[in-house]
Amino acid sequence: MDSTSAKEQLRRRIHNDRVASDSQHPPPPPMKKAKQEPVGGFFMPSSFLAPLPQRMVLAQYSEAPQRAGVSSSSGNRKQEAVVSGVRGGKVEETTAKVDDGVSPVARGCRQFWRAGDYKDANGIIPAAHSSGVGLDHVRVHPKFLHSNATSHKWALGAFAELLDNAVDEIVHGATYVNVDVLNNREDGSKMLLVEDNGGGMTPDNIRQCMSLGYSVKSKSSNTIGQYGNGFKTSTMRLGADVVVFSRCPAADGKSQTRSIGLLSYTFLRSTKKEDTVVPMVDFEQTGQGWNRLIRSTSDDWNMNMRTILLWSPFVSEQDLIGQFDYLGNKGTRIIIYNLWEDDEGQLELDFEADQEDIQIRGANRDEKNIEMAKQYPNSKHFLTYRHSLRSYAAILYLKLPTKFRIMLRGSEVEHHDIVKDMIEPKTTTYRPQQLADGMSNNHEVSAVLSIGFVKDARHHIDVQGFNVYHKNRLIKPFWRVWNAAGSDGRGVIGVLEANFIEPAHDKQGFERTIALLRLEARLKDHQKQFWTSKCHEIGYSQRVKPKNTTPSSSKKANNNIISKSSPPSIQDGEILALAGSNQKSKMSGLKRSENGSSEEEDEEGRTIKNLSIALKDEEINCVSKGEGKFNLLQSLEEERVKSKKLESELEEKTKELKEVEKEAQTSLDDIVVLKQMIKEEKEWRDAIEQNLRESLKSAEQTIETLQERVRELEGGQVEDGSGSS
Repeated sequence: MDSTSAKEQLRRRIHNDRVASDSQHPPPPPMKKAKQEPVGGFFMPSSFLAPLPQRMVLAQYSEAPQRAGVSSSSGNRKQEAVVSGVRGGKVEETTAKVDDGVSPVARGCRQFWRAGDYKDANGIIPAAHSSGVGLDHVRVHPKFLHSNATSHKWALGAFAELLDNAVDEIVHGATYVNVDVLNNREDGSKMLLVEDNGGGMTPDNIRQCMSLGYSVKSKSSNTIGQYGNGFKTSTMRLGADVVVFSRCPAADGKSQTRSIGLLSYTFLRSTKKEDTVVPMVDFEQTGQGWNRLIRSTSDDWNMNMRTILLWSPFVSEQDLIGQFDYLGNKGTRIIIYNLWEDDEGQLELDFEADQEDIQIRGANRDEKNIEMAKQYPNSKHFLTYRHSLRSYAAILYLKLPTKFRIMLRGSEVEHHDIVKDMIEPKTTTYRPQQLADGMSNNHEVSAVLSIGFVKDARHHIDVQGFNVYHKNRLIKPFWRVWNAAGSDGRGVIGVLEANFIEPAHDKQGFERTIALLRLEARLKDHQKQFWTSKCHEIGYSQRVKPKNTTPSSSKKANNNIISKSSPPSIQDGEILALAGSNQKSKMSGLKRSENGSSEEEDEEGRTIKNLSIALKDEEINCVSKGEGKFNLLQSLEEERVKSKKLESELEEKTKELKEVEKEAQTSLDDIVVLKQMIKEEKEWRDAIEQNLRESLKSAEQTIETLQERVRELEGGQVEDGSGSS
């Protein structure tokens, strides 16, 4: 029997079994609409968490094709799956054998950036068709799992999402998150483990977690997650499949529960599913034992369990339930397997380079930076965060609670504060001028910026940038805002928490808004000012010359001339100063020739003599006429008061002028930003217009080709007709 006839028989058998299943399990009668309650701030449909009808869920689990990615040493697929349940304190087991007549499915692509090519063995993309159940509805194709995960260009960013979920569980008593590497006992491949001892998830919560775009955190101010996408995108970015175990303690009169969910891209691809199906099973504690928690029918529960066993690394229900022993009384355990490979067939993640770390291969790994990190320990995180999970996790949070630990492969990740790497950091406060939502400039929307030279800056290595956090989470690591042509800016690092700008959905950058562009411009100004004023302290040439405070030679000469005259008394010291200032221009005009002319010296001597005589006469007159001296001193005092008043007015006017210049500069910056945004919008519209023109041109060519074909066919029919007549 050839493969074509075998596939056709398989299709007919599956179709007949579906029809028989539908006849045995007709849809239940309509029930009275329950009162709708808000969940997480949103009103969800009453059937949101209800299981799908049996004919839409999983048909022929026991006849699942060969799983992609399983090594031949362990067998191409499981020949049988043990399905057991605990009922009345007794363990019941059944065995479901896999039909050996099922044609194997080709091994799926193990490279993440190529795994989105969702085609069958003949290279044809399966066409979507109506499910035939209920009203027409939007469906989520399995390919969307891969498309959604491509938002993570960086594998360590996917790890950060999983760490965020664990940190959010601190409010529910979590004290640690453990990231480790496991061996798949079935085929010896590597698997990733991420577990925490938080509050766990109820059966409803785990279904919300596995649903696309749903998040109960979006309205919480003390949590990092908000888009309802992190778990799905991060796990699918690291591996093709993930199985989740969650244990939730008893609360609000409800029993303690255990839940298992499987999100398997391999399963969906291999079985050619056209909907994203996530099998789940639940258990609840009754007395001292655990019983199945049936949400629809026992057949549905058995189907879900059978699918999880067939497509997970576990061969029996006992092995599956044994994973809860690692959690204690509460928590969540995530196991990611069928990890992605690079173009050379090696795992994208490197587990061998460091037994206490998880690193990534490829362009993010720079051997030169790794060697420099050993030589310059204060710059280690800048040089290694791109490829080392341990280095990245150490700076991922601005502050970490003292009772919470991040464990990586059995060793604790030591939290690191970048400010400790700085030389005499300078602190300043940045307040955005205008916010989009009209919020005032108060302490809640301001950012405290710490800036300084890294301690290794004296070695002139190119380390610079700002670590920008949002709600305690690092969004932009070592953001380089000043790209100078030469060595300017090197060694300057900074840290700030900007809660007034929103991060992008992948939390690896911020939304490109005017507020972000203003912040970028201000950080660039801070870096330039700090660098130009202090770069000479770390060995660079001085950029700003000090102001010349040394008196001029003429001023020194005048002081010497005045000092040679008869010493004034204390009372008439001000008179002497006034007289000296009046004669300053005359005395500074006296110049000596290169040969030292005696006539000029005599002239200078006579001038000094006449000045001394005039001063003595003035002193005598003032002594004899006390009233004249008093009037002169009073006039001097009035002039001094007027001078101080003018100085204060000048200072105020200078401040006002600076404010006006600052506002004008801000307006100019806004104009530049708006022009840039308009330019980008125009380029985007031009690109769309060009694409539409090309599409229209292609469509016209297609129409002409079809018309020509129609004319040929019509001509052929006419000839056939004339020939037959």
